[in-house]
Amino acid sequence: MTAPRARGLFHKAIAQSAYMISTPSLREAHHGEIPAETMGTSVAAALGATDIAALRAMDATALTEGALKAGYFPWGTVDGKILPRQLVDSFDRGEQAPVPVLAGFNIGEIRSLRILAPPPPGSAAAYEAAIRERYGDLADAWLKLYPAKDLGEAVLAAPRDAMYGWTSERLAVKQTALGQSAYLYLFDHGYPAASEAGLHGFHAAEIPFVFGTAADTPPYWPKIPDNVAERRFAAAMGDYWVSFARTGRPEAAGQAEWRPYGADAAFLAFADIPRPGVRLMPGMYALHEAAMCRRRAAGNLPWNWNTGIVSPVLAKGPDCP
Repeated sequence: MTAPRARGLFHKAIAQSAYMISTPSLREAHHGEIPAETMGTSVAAALGATDIAALRAMDATALTEGALKAGYFPWGTVDGKILPRQLVDSFDRGEQAPVPVLAGFNIGEIRSLRILAPPPPGSAAAYEAAIRERYGDLADAWLKLYPAKDLGEAVLAAPRDAMYGWTSERLAVKQTALGQSAYLYLFDHGYPAASEAGLHGFHAAEIPFVFGTAADTPPYWPKIPDNVAERRFAAAMGDYWVSFARTGRPEAAGQAEWRPYGADAAFLAFADIPRPGVRLMPGMYALHEAAMCRRRAAGNLPWNWNTGIVSPVLAKGPDCP
């Protein structure tokens, strides 16, 4: 959506559990990210490769596994050509592709990605003190959304929203501002095997329902029941997605109307059945937008999973809420 060379190659966009986290630049250290070329040189040295030709000559599996062990993860790179600037900046400038978008996230994203969540602090008082130290004038809003009464849930919900929830709503906000239709969703569907494993609404849990592969999930995937309710639920999700791909409007016969985000921040919740609503998680988007703005203004802070009790202290920037 932000790559100029991709313009005109697609006419709609679907973003499931996407994020607009800070991205490494090619040669300069910005926003606390290691430059891509610096990381590449480090990985090559760890693999014993003296040049690009040596890397290209390596076995693909050995290269992939070795790079991962050396600390590389395949992020995009802000190189000024394929990606002209940070994603948040491109969207703020209205430079993204002017296409309809369908975007959303899952209620339990971090339940299967606990590496992204810090350990809960020892007490509610310690949690509140850490939040107040790091978020200052934003602390009251933070503690309202992620209260200390359930520390385990608070440290799961915060990174979920800082990455996936905020990004999903940001996509809806920015595409709406371009005059494009944007459709926001929350996947909150549960079934026994997922709940028993503590994985209600986990990251990627929506995929078998969207693609109609509920009966063909991988061996360790919580088994989806084969019953009428689940088949109807999967059929509804598939119909919405196919309709959007075909027409730019997600519609499913006999199911709830999915209205564009628009002025009242409409969304569709996929729980037991598709249910429409407005203003998903009030205050969530504004809070994380303010935190991101302050990190971006600092110039040396990433905005990704270093959130909540592991966040750096956020100083209020001149142009940030």
